[in-house]
Amino acid sequence: MSEIQFIVDRLNEPPFNMQLSLVSFDEKSPFELLEIVNSIMANLSDDHKIDLRDETPEGTANRMMDFFRILNYKQVMEPQMFKQGLLHGDPGIIYPILTWMLHKLPELQKRAYLAKFLVNVEVPEHMFTDEEVVEVYQNYKDLQEEFKEVHKMSEKFKSQLISPAEIKKAIVQMEEDKNMLEHKVENLHTKLQSTERFDDMLVASGKLRVEQDEQLKLQDRLKEQRSHLLQAEHRLNQLKATLSEKRATEAGESDIMRLLQKLDEEVKVLSRKVHGELPNEIARKQQRMEELQQVLSQPLPNENDMREMAQHRQGLMRAVGALEDRKRAMLNNPDDKLAMFRQQANLVSKKREQVMVRLETTAREKADVDAELASKSKEVDALKGKPVLKGEDFRRYATELRGKTAQYKRMKSELAELRAEWGLLSRTEALLREQESGISSKLGEAEARRGVSGFQQTQEQLEKVSQQKAEVDSVKGKTLEEISQVVEEINTQIKENKNRLAPQIKALRSLRTKFQEVESEYLEKKAVFDNTKAGLDSEISKMQAELDSAQKEKAHEESNCHYYESLASIERVKVNRVEDEKQGRSIKRHMPDGSVVRSYKDLYEAKIKDQDRLTKELKERQKHIKENHEPNRIQMGLFKDLHKLMRCKVDMQQRARAEANSMAAASGQDTNVLTMEDDASQPAQDSATY
Repeated sequence: MSEIQFIVDRLNEPPFNMQLSLVSFDEKSPFELLEIVNSIMANLSDDHKIDLRDETPEGTANRMMDFFRILNYKQVMEPQMFKQGLLHGDPGIIYPILTWMLHKLPELQKRAYLAKFLVNVEVPEHMFTDEEVVEVYQNYKDLQEEFKEVHKMSEKFKSQLISPAEIKKAIVQMEEDKNMLEHKVENLHTKLQSTERFDDMLVASGKLRVEQDEQLKLQDRLKEQRSHLLQAEHRLNQLKATLSEKRATEAGESDIMRLLQKLDEEVKVLSRKVHGELPNEIARKQQRMEELQQVLSQPLPNENDMREMAQHRQGLMRAVGALEDRKRAMLNNPDDKLAMFRQQANLVSKKREQVMVRLETTAREKADVDAELASKSKEVDALKGKPVLKGEDFRRYATELRGKTAQYKRMKSELAELRAEWGLLSRTEALLREQESGISSKLGEAEARRGVSGFQQTQEQLEKVSQQKAEVDSVKGKTLEEISQVVEEINTQIKENKNRLAPQIKALRSLRTKFQEVESEYLEKKAVFDNTKAGLDSEISKMQAELDSAQKEKAHEESNCHYYESLASIERVKVNRVEDEKQGRSIKRHMPDGSVVRSYKDLYEAKIKDQDRLTKELKERQKHIKENHEPNRIQMGLFKDLHKLMRCKVDMQQRARAEANSMAAASGQDTNVLTMEDDASQPAQDSATY
């Protein structure tokens, strides 16, 4: 309850001003709780000023979880469970989030502001091969460091900010000091005017002041240079780390056999693409092209068909909207007993999918490891039968190994040059691809205007297939005749496709004029429709406003009617109770004295009599206690004194007996000691009697 009270109090304060109560907040639906969380996030960052109705639930959950990760919100649940609870607006998840955000609102505002500039941009590793990307990323990191320094200085200046009143007071004090200094300077000037070489001393003191100012400026520049030096050292460390990673990567790939194996694997993958994937893709493209040709061959729909299709589409959209409303109502229904089971079922299904993916990955890894193990075992078996080299054979083997090492180093240098050239070519390729994408978009628009959309894409696919085919064939070492044959086949396919598209292009040219006429007529009718629709919408809005006001008035009148009916029922109950009291039928209760009362009047009169009787008895007891208090007090004092006296006598008798026993033990003789056992016990008996 204290947590909810804190949330309501903070939401009622600026800048939220939601005017909530505990009851209204407790009655909020899960969607409304998510809207409250989103409003607090929008207060922290303008990027979250989004209407949740315009966003998918999955997108909302991902956006909120990313922002919570930036704000460093600690949650102990599994991410998937937390995401599901957030989607369903679970109060057990929403309330702690609201408490944490409202408790640390100023700190989170600062953190959200800094996150815009300090959260690192994720760049793939392969992009760092481009020098421009590396330079831009390094500039980005330098700007981040500069922002940190500027922010620290800003916070320092904010903490040292002085109030305007103190500044005014300081200005007044400085003006007074200035006047005093001017007065002193004039006095000194008049006093020292007669001193010898006064002008030289004045010039020297001015130069000294200038040099002191220059020294301060040099100290500031030294600080700046040191900060730049630290940034440069940080950048140098990063570059050294990148260089060590590159060297480690190259060292890992130093084995020429491993490189050859990788190349073989790439050749196998490309061959599988050529013989398996690319023919299927070509078949799908041809099937798609045939479907488009069938669509183009069909006659154009008339206005009635278009109207029927539009009505059917509107009906489907209404049905989809109704289904979405029903789904939203089912999700927001707090009495839905199956919501928890649906959530659990979704979680179990997602976990099952994850486990299946992990199982497939593990199976693939196991297959790769088994294949590698088999290859290694074959290599070991092959090495077992070979003899150990000795003498001249070993020297010959060493010479061959030196030659291969030199060849390996030469090939490694060539590979480094090829890699550098590959980086340059990849950058050139990226630029050409950007230009190609722009040209292809323009070409696609031109094809759409000409009515042959998809022709360039099909041609590009065919050219890509031919290029991949050529590369794979060159890698596998195929002959020039096979390559030329494949190129001729592809060219024939391209020509056939062009010939197949030629009559359709001619037919489309004749249809283009008809389309323009229909389009102009459609635009005219659409303008008339828009004007009519605007008028009807304005009338509907007016009628809707009148309907809303009438419904509000009706609800107000119904509430007044129910209120007055409840008041009338209460008054009727009161009147019935009064009638029962008059007729003696209100109650029937047996009193302690055996009498029976049948009305509240008799009951309360009997209770009043009992209270009066108890009051009289208590007063008599009080009077008796007051009368006997003083004699009883005196008698208590006498008894206490007598008890002390008897206690003293007992102590004296016990002491005398102890002394007599000690004397008898010392002398070793029988001693006639008078004991007073009866006398010693008598006072105790007397005290007991008293």
